[in-house]
Amino acid sequence: MFPSLLRRSTAVGYIARAKAHGAQSLLGPFQSTGERFDHLLRGVVDGVFLLHQAVSSHGTAGMDCVKVEDGHVECQIPITEALQNSYGTLHGGCTATIVDVLGTMALLTKDATRPGVSVEMSQSFLAPAKGGEVIVARGEVVKYGRTLGFTEVRLFDAKGKLLATGKHTKAFPS
Repeated sequence: MFPSLLRRSTAVGYIARAKAHGAQSLLGPFQSTGERFDHLLRGVVDGVFLLHQAVSSHGTAGMDCVKVEDGHVECQIPITEALQNSYGTLHGGCTATIVDVLGTMALLTKDATRPGVSVEMSQSFLAPAKGGEVIVARGEVVKYGRTLGFTEVRLFDAKGKLLATGKHTKAFPS
């Protein structure tokens, strides 16, 4: 009936990769776990790489993690057509996904076995990210506790203009 809903992906996503190989394994092209909503950050739609779209400085059509440090990650994200709203700018829902993913990645730099579960998230949109641009997203751990982790994510254009900010709180269930 709906074969794509019935099959399970065997792809290894960024959380499992970090758990198995440590936080430095987050570097490079983004890897989702298959056909979930965050797969658009890979730069692939229906199995086709979007190389005719904007690409990061490393030549990837999807999100590319370029820096991983303790409590900090930095990624480049080409604003491909798949990430745009009807105005040709980065879709707000995609911004929320970026905040979710980068907040989680930043927490994984503290302990690669504790991605946590979201308990609160918010975004503020300050300026549009235009289609075809490559933006920079930086995720930072603000506070890392025994039961909660607090992160902030900021999105910038190529000139350093702040486009959006987000806060993401995650719980670490025992």
